[in-house]
Amino acid sequence: MNLISEVLPGFALTLATAIVVFGLGYAASRRSRPEYVFTFFTFSVMAYLVTSLLRDVQLTLGFSFGLLAVFTIMRFRSVNIPVREMTYLYVAIMLPFANALFVATRVAFGDVLIINGALAGFVVILDRLLLARYGSSQLVHYEKVELIQANNERALLEDLSARTGRRVHRYVVEEIDFLRDTALLTVYFDEKGIQSQRS
Repeated sequence: MNLISEVLPGFALTLATAIVVFGLGYAASRRSRPEYVFTFFTFSVMAYLVTSLLRDVQLTLGFSFGLLAVFTIMRFRSVNIPVREMTYLYVAIMLPFANALFVATRVAFGDVLIINGALAGFVVILDRLLLARYGSSQLVHYEKVELIQANNERALLEDLSARTGRRVHRYVVEEIDFLRDTALLTVYFDEKGIQSQRS
């Protein structure tokens, strides 16, 4: 195996795509969690190196998937990871596998470059569009259960906006605890209103 001609181009492409997706896409959003950025980059780099360096070994793909599955189950099974972060983690795992396999099958590097660019553009643009449409979200424990009723929706939105200091335009009732008279809400903030206040 020629390290420079067979491994480094795919590694550079994987790292560049990871910078766009996780650096410019995920980390630049108000919904991002900085502690996950390290995980995404590390998964991408290590998965590519393991797959590319061992791709000439029989059952390399199964071994690589099994290795990542072991580490994933060991650490992430006890952590409540949001769906958005799980999606980015899936991208962080699948992107290097795809690049290593494309290089191994002798697909033209230009084609792999186009695929990576399309993937990065799709993920970043879709994430930004969803952020602009729905805004960032946060789980809130709320004690005024009388405002949970449908006819008090406007009063509930105003109360949440006053308490958080950010304009709340939507909420979802996740669960209601009548024993403690509390409710768990997913609150969606208006990102356009925040940007206009800053300007």
